[in-house]
Amino acid sequence: MPHVVLENINSVREALDSILPFTTKIDGGILKVTDTYINSGQNKALVESLAIENNSNQSFFVELPQKKESLTVRLLPLTDPEKTPGVKMIMAMIAKQIKDT
Repeated sequence: MPHVVLENINSVREALDSILPFTTKIDGGILKVTDTYINSGQNKALVESLAIENNSNQSFFVELPQKKESLTVRLLPLTDPEKTPGVKMIMAMIAKQIKDT
């Protein structure tokens, strides 16, 4: 399962606040991030995402679990989308938004 580990991230709330919803057109489809959710303990968040590629539509969540001083950007296993280039690009774009902030 693809994932990105971001070091020196101490707050899921700050990371989540840095994620801006986006819609991006790619060859053969669209990538979209819409809503974000955080749990009551503020140590895990979900990012609602949609990848439309080559007439295939996948809705899924990107999970942001907090470790001691790092944050992992990974696919929520319950939604388990096919790991297409668009799905991986959404994860990379989310990680970049967090890292750039």
